[in-house]
Amino acid sequence: MLAAIALVLTTASADAGDGGRVPTGTVEVDGQDVPVLGSYAFHYANGDTEPEVRGLIHGVRRVEGGTVLYYSMGWNGTEDFVATFAFPLSENPYQRAYATDVSLVDTGNLLSYAPLATDQTTFTSATGDLGSGPGELRVGWALFPELAADVTEVQVLMPFSTAAGTIPVEDGPLEPIGDAPAPYVGEGWPALPDAAETASADPARFTYDLVRRSGDLAGTAKVEESIESVAVTLDANVLFASGSAELTPEASSALSAVAADIAARGTGEVVVAGHTDSDGSDSFNQTLSEQRAASVLAVLQPAAGSNVTFVAVGKGESEPVADNATDEGKQANRRVTVVYGVEGES
Repeated sequence: MLAAIALVLTTASADAGDGGRVPTGTVEVDGQDVPVLGSYAFHYANGDTEPEVRGLIHGVRRVEGGTVLYYSMGWNGTEDFVATFAFPLSENPYQRAYATDVSLVDTGNLLSYAPLATDQTTFTSATGDLGSGPGELRVGWALFPELAADVTEVQVLMPFSTAAGTIPVEDGPLEPIGDAPAPYVGEGWPALPDAAETASADPARFTYDLVRRSGDLAGTAKVEESIESVAVTLDANVLFASGSAELTPEASSALSAVAADIAARGTGEVVVAGHTDSDGSDSFNQTLSEQRAASVLAVLQPAAGSNVTFVAVGKGESEPVADNATDEGKQANRRVTVVYGVEGES
């Protein structure tokens, strides 16, 4: 086996994340051109003291009826590699003993994809087919729902949350087709089911919405974003002095960033909600929360464009996110949230 392929079994490490030390490109193995687009490593059976399973990503390809991932897997242990324990046991909707703990992640559209299946068939390699001798790599496959036409790259997640990095999305199955269900690297590629077999699999069942979470270094703003909406939580301890609804100078940068994003892609109604801790009377907290929401709205609205409408509400102490019995909990509960829809790409 060519040294560039063997390298994954001798130098890749689970501690290296995506196994970036393995070079990418096209290499020749036994007369066959083999694309190497990424690599991965994880501990066998997810045990820290177990040997490492290592492998390569060979392609994410658009095919009729779906998207296929080609990967190879093996190890450099002294015993034969048994792939059954490299993957968690399959559960519904999958048949057992299939390599289903792999996924594709479209970060641009905030979507994740699992392998397709019907009640009768799982459209991945069987784990029993991936077994090999020490130092050998067998090629596996998994069929996913069709990706949107504008998706040009995805992240590939292998078992036990090991990421293989960003992989380009290309067209057509790899050829030639090998003789075995999981050929050795350099002996062809797995045969895929035809579109008639996969047509009864429901893509929506294996497509999942994701949420992107982020924040600024100062901790003033925390953002949760889905494909349809954005929820920003602003720290009222930074925005306002204690018991006050007057914005501090430190509030300007956080509110400017929120207003700019709303202007760029916001749609529909923007809901600004004030929240307090439980100190003080209910009526005081209700009034303070309303005033703080109004203060934030007054800054956001002029800079947010005409594609949205605004509403300010006060929640008082009625919706805590932490325990008001502690100072830390009270601090978390003092907040202003800004929720709005988004359109176009995330």
